[in-house]
Amino acid sequence: MFSNISWQQYWTSVVVITLAYYLVIYLLYFRKGFALLFPSGLHEYNSPLKEKEESQPSLFENDSLGFKQLTENNEEHIAYACMDELNAFFENQKSSKAVKSEVMYALYGILQKYPSLRNCDYKESITNVIALQCENICSIHLSAEDLKGVWFG
Repeated sequence: MFSNISWQQYWTSVVVITLAYYLVIYLLYFRKGFALLFPSGLHEYNSPLKEKEESQPSLFENDSLGFKQLTENNEEHIAYACMDELNAFFENQKSSKAVKSEVMYALYGILQKYPSLRNCDYKESITNVIALQCENICSIHLSAEDLKGVWFG
């Protein structure tokens, strides 16, 4: 079957198939870059990205929800994300021997990802959870000054 194919035909087909593959990958992952090359507007039809952008409210819009409620919702989501990360950290600490300085440094690193929580209503609750989890899981007692250091370094 393959005795009728020459080396030139083989390499030509390999190059064509490879180019087609990379073209498909480029079109799937870099649509906006492709749209810049051909600004005909064809990329805007049935674009899931455009629909998604239009459907999500902005935090700065003054719609029926109101700015304060959107901000509170955002703080709540950030607080839940922080709590999820803290819970994952403490679950990981169950299997290892914890050292106070390392735990404090790791907690500081986690809380640095969420700077908006420093001045919100959830700070006290998160601080209490950190203190309780350190005592229960890591057997480390954190003083009030230690907990302040976890937030501010």
